[in-house]
Amino acid sequence: MSTYITLLRGVNISGQKIIKMADLRAFLTNAGLKSLV
Repeated sequence: MSTYITLLRGVNISGQKIIKMADLRAFLTNAGLKSLV
């Protein structure tokens, strides 16, 4: 089983284009990733 790490830079810093963690988790889960922390 492969392990993937996603590093996000500059997310939700300026208050513009905010990504809710629930939405990000749902997106990654729908992309087939599991065991998100």
